[in-house]
Amino acid sequence: MRKPLLFLVLCLFSCSAFGQNAYTILHKARSVRRIKAAVIGRSLQAPASQLALANTALQLRSPKPFTPIRFKQKIAGEPVSQILINTEFLVPRLGNPGNIYGGYNYLKTIAKLSRSPNTVEPAYARMWRVINDNTAYKGAHHIVNKSTLKIIYEDMAFRAELAGKPFNVNLTEMQNNAPGIFHILHGHPAYQRIFHNAQRQTDIYYEYGMKAVIEDFFEQINRVSAASFGSVPGIPPSVMSGTYIEAELWCKTFHLRWE
Repeated sequence: MRKPLLFLVLCLFSCSAFGQNAYTILHKARSVRRIKAAVIGRSLQAPASQLALANTALQLRSPKPFTPIRFKQKIAGEPVSQILINTEFLVPRLGNPGNIYGGYNYLKTIAKLSRSPNTVEPAYARMWRVINDNTAYKGAHHIVNKSTLKIIYEDMAFRAELAGKPFNVNLTEMQNNAPGIFHILHGHPAYQRIFHNAQRQTDIYYEYGMKAVIEDFFEQINRVSAASFGSVPGIPPSVMSGTYIEAELWCKTFHLRWE
């Protein structure tokens, strides 16, 4: 019990105004409920108004009731109701990386877990070795580029300054919690236009919102997959639906336009 309790205490005293998610590997691969699985702890902080959406996101990984901790923080100079929910969930032995969804920080946690013994299905061991090869540049990828988010962040800060309003969104936390993906084409020079196109993403964002940015990314990948007759993997429906839920919560936490 000591490690989960320590995780809870640290989360309570370290959460910042926009620190949406923190992940901790509580146990590496072991037999849990007859499943060879790791246990990951998640601390989720969000506006209290997004409790229902937060529960939906959490229950996709672990279908159980959660008890939110309610508190107030000063955000933009005003007390704002927040929730903090601490959970644990099982991660069975890792298979195809392309079937995993979540924020960038979650994918980085999973990549770290994959380097531990007995955490990866043997058939997918090579895929995970490539992901963890720093020279391959095929690890966790931001669906919404860091450069895109920096442009949007600076615009938000400028507008707040013009309006004479405080602005305390943290760019690093916004980027770390942004939706991510593992894909074999990430880092391939011929597909830079899909994976690293800040101009396209910012244009779509200001016209339609962040959901459209993510939809466009998935559509581009799926078109490449169709043209390759399936030799290039597309985006599984479960990854798309899970990403939309996590990304909507991320947007509403960091005051980004969803749609």
